[in-house]
Amino acid sequence: MEPGYPLAWCEARLKDPAIRCIVMEAAGASEAEGGPWMVRLPRPLILAFTGTLPAGLTSLALGADIRVGAPDSALALPSEPSPWLRNRAERLVPGSDRPAWGETVAAEALLRLGLVSRLAIEPMAEALRVAGVIAGRGPIATELGKEAVWRGIEMPLEQALRFETDLTLLLQTTKDRAEGVRAFLEKRTPRFTGE
Repeated sequence: MEPGYPLAWCEARLKDPAIRCIVMEAAGASEAEGGPWMVRLPRPLILAFTGTLPAGLTSLALGADIRVGAPDSALALPSEPSPWLRNRAERLVPGSDRPAWGETVAAEALLRLGLVSRLAIEPMAEALRVAGVIAGRGPIATELGKEAVWRGIEMPLEQALRFETDLTLLLQTTKDRAEGVRAFLEKRTPRFTGE
């Protein structure tokens, strides 16, 4: 990761249409600004980290689609979060369970609160494994799935479910959907083209 330049870092990799998932490792970085730009990335973004992730990386961490930490990892929350980070945290952990700003949250609590998707002895290896699974799926379905989650999290539940249904109907018109059905019936691996 190029600390301080995550958007340029990700955009450079997204110019290759074969890339279907981005994996970032937080090792060595102390600060990088996450935020609304992460929502606009069409591919899923996975962040792997070990140790205590500094407060300067909290917005990057919470902006990622999937977070994988080590059993001894922790997340140091900033004392004064940006409005975007405050809103994201409230959406990810609604209610009274949300940790206080300025607090450091240990791995087990991160997992319980849903602030990490997984804990693994080798977070980067697990992130790459998950990325491989995602990359094996249809690219249009993956992008629409990400859009449904990120837009839906900002909507009332009924509206979010309608939006998801609309995207599902759109997906039914793609060549990739037909290829997926054919591959299933023929008991073979699908060859998705992104059409």
